[in-house]
Amino acid sequence: MEEAFNAFDERLLELAHFVEEAESLEKGLSGLATLVGHAMGCQHCSIMLLKQDPETGEPRLRVQAHHGQLPGQAYGERQPLGRGIAGRVASAGKGLLIRDLHRSEFASMAWHENGGDPVDIIAVPIVLEAEVVGVINIDSPKGRRRLTQEDLRMASILALVVAQSVLVHRLKGLLRTSFTQLALGRQPGAATGPITHAPERVARLLARTLYDEMSRAGFSRDHVLTAATELIGQVSEDQE
Repeated sequence: MEEAFNAFDERLLELAHFVEEAESLEKGLSGLATLVGHAMGCQHCSIMLLKQDPETGEPRLRVQAHHGQLPGQAYGERQPLGRGIAGRVASAGKGLLIRDLHRSEFASMAWHENGGDPVDIIAVPIVLEAEVVGVINIDSPKGRRRLTQEDLRMASILALVVAQSVLVHRLKGLLRTSFTQLALGRQPGAATGPITHAPERVARLLARTLYDEMSRAGFSRDHVLTAATELIGQVSEDQE
């Protein structure tokens, strides 16, 4: 445990600095997953964020970054709130320590194979302004030590840093373009209120602003539909 606390002390300032310096949220989360894993003295760490399911519109947890080994199919999974380990943590808004995963009530939800040795897991929510936006999963402490309640507290502190990272990069993105500033300027309190960490609301606001601006510029509905089709095409290309 002393080794873990020493690593924690050494990494906490590094985490805070990294939040400010990372170029993008994607790169930031990847680096944070590694730093959190090192700070906790654990081999595996994954960061999941809540995103709307494109088919149902319901919030789903999806892996955005990881450190160490992770099954390839994990990135394709969309975990509903209340289901699975991370889903339960996100739904309850409280961290969870599972001792000896394969002998616990969560055994059927395990991604890890049962290798014989006990597998301890910690999952903590990422919270922004009292709203859960994701979950951090940590497991397999180095040196075959067991995870404890102290580790759970440490992970909860690190989750606060990750939450600020998400907020900082979303704010940077919102303020990066004049078009976004125009859209936010039309929404009272948007630049400082809860909308800054709600990308779905911001996306709808940008869409409405684009429609208004194209209408004012004299574009017809057909032209607006052409713009929407082009956006869909760009998204499809990015996913290939």
